[in-house]
Amino acid sequence: MSNIRQPERFAPLLLALPFVVYLVIFTLYPIVQSILFSFSRISPFFGFEGFVGLKNFVEMVSDPFFKEIFANTLIFVVVVTVADVGLGLLLSLGVERIRRGKALVTSLLVSPMLLPAVVAAVVWEIIYDPFVGPLDFLLRFLGIGTIGWLSNPSYELWALSLVVIWQTVPFSFLLILAGLQSVPPQLREAAEVDGFSTWQKLTQVTLPMIKPAIIVTVLMSMITAFRTFDVVFVFNSGGFNPYNAVLAYYAYSNAFVRGYQGEAMAMVTVLAVISTVLSLLFIRAVGLRERLGLSGGSSSPRAGQSRYTLPRFDFNIPGKLSLALAYVVLAVLGTFSFFPIVWTVITSLHASGVVVTMLPSRPLLGLKNYLTALEQGAPYLVSSFVIAPVVAAVTILIAAPAAYAIARYKLGGTKLLSWALYLYTVPSIIYLVPLYSLMAKLDLLNTWWALMMIYPVFTLPLSVWILVGFYNDLPKEIDEAAQVDGKSRIGSFFDVVLPIIRPALAVAAFFAIIASYSEFMFAVTIGSSAYAFNFPPTGTETATVFVAEGLSFGSGQVTNYALLSAAGIIVALPVIVISVVLQKYIIKGLWFGSVKG
Repeated sequence: MSNIRQPERFAPLLLALPFVVYLVIFTLYPIVQSILFSFSRISPFFGFEGFVGLKNFVEMVSDPFFKEIFANTLIFVVVVTVADVGLGLLLSLGVERIRRGKALVTSLLVSPMLLPAVVAAVVWEIIYDPFVGPLDFLLRFLGIGTIGWLSNPSYELWALSLVVIWQTVPFSFLLILAGLQSVPPQLREAAEVDGFSTWQKLTQVTLPMIKPAIIVTVLMSMITAFRTFDVVFVFNSGGFNPYNAVLAYYAYSNAFVRGYQGEAMAMVTVLAVISTVLSLLFIRAVGLRERLGLSGGSSSPRAGQSRYTLPRFDFNIPGKLSLALAYVVLAVLGTFSFFPIVWTVITSLHASGVVVTMLPSRPLLGLKNYLTALEQGAPYLVSSFVIAPVVAAVTILIAAPAAYAIARYKLGGTKLLSWALYLYTVPSIIYLVPLYSLMAKLDLLNTWWALMMIYPVFTLPLSVWILVGFYNDLPKEIDEAAQVDGKSRIGSFFDVVLPIIRPALAVAAFFAIIASYSEFMFAVTIGSSAYAFNFPPTGTETATVFVAEGLSFGSGQVTNYALLSAAGIIVALPVIVISVVLQKYIIKGLWFGSVKG
């Protein structure tokens, strides 16, 4: 019997082997090469020309823009993180308080998160426009005057921060909301019976119970802010502007625009060090040993075991007043979330070639903008519609068995899952130069195959992380019974477990499609032209590149915001449709994938 079962010992390794091989080639190799490049002299085409020690770092520090941009980055990260956590907590408490319309309110609040970052940048490019944008119109109405959000150095970094906050607060809101929904109702009821005030319930019950979610939200907000790229690229039209540049974008600009490859790789290494520190804190916060069932007991403090030490302060808000306040908060922040999208739709309905008034005079005639955008964007959309589903399929084929091996058989202990989680938090710029160089050597630049090979770098880690949570929730008796009936470990996975977790696979596929469809940095760097409608396919610029290039729609220096808005809506629509279909699974996926220990 032991001889028959002997090969079964290798089943977990076989299930995870494609995942491990892919990570070694497409993540470990690029990270190591990026670090080595930072100590090397590099040719304009990213060829190795010998080691130079710390010369690149010395030149980086001597760069007249580096200190300013590094300071910009730190300010930007702090502002985004504080706003994300504060507004996310406020929104989650508000949604939990209301009695009706929670699903609708949640859908409206998360809508900015569903837009590709490039589309979000275009939305706010219109909002910030000093002539037809509503923001400066309101300021002029109040007698303040035009600000020049994207042209005044004093405001450019704050304008960038507001856009990123607008798009990242929904994610923080969902993470904290998932934590709130996991709080046992008995605790709240007990607090009511004990006569706790509003402040006491918040500080002694709610906050301690959602502490893991808050910690994860803080770290994720910082990680997201450090890897910001797309919005800066769009605001600067791919050029260099020290007033709103952050470190990830400056590294890209030095590598591919300004021609300072050595300095760029030194900046990439600095980002790698920062992201590694944040990743280690994030990995510690989510409690991998508990997640995989490897700890004999709870060695780390769990939610609710400790209380916050806060200043002595107390207040109580009556039930009806607290409900009214919740609706007011949700109305204000809901308007902040949804109004920019509504305004983009309104702008898209201008019939004239160039927007010269705030509201369209003939909106039905403005529908022609959508036809024009579809016609011009067809090659880019085809690339995205082919690449994203293929990447999602490859992601599921690799991630599903690997996550099963990690969750069920504890393959690699916590090391393999820790590596996946680390990769999820690393800025994309760390992979860019080595993978660009690799694709050039393979003669795959400007092809679909390049992006199909690269994009799982961004989709596999999160998919494995999410699926591990779902597998842990699945009773072990199911696959154990299949094995008793004579199925192998691999057979029980494919024949029994896989059909049961189809909703989980849908969640993982959703996030994989979103990530690959919305990706911009590699699409604009690897690609150099739109799809030529040929086979084998050449031309790999995707829908996000189409929208970014749309800022040149029109003649001269005048942007056709109507056509640009239509293009943004068209590109965002597939993501919105998919998210609506899978809405009921998304919060559960975020909970399993982020904060459940």
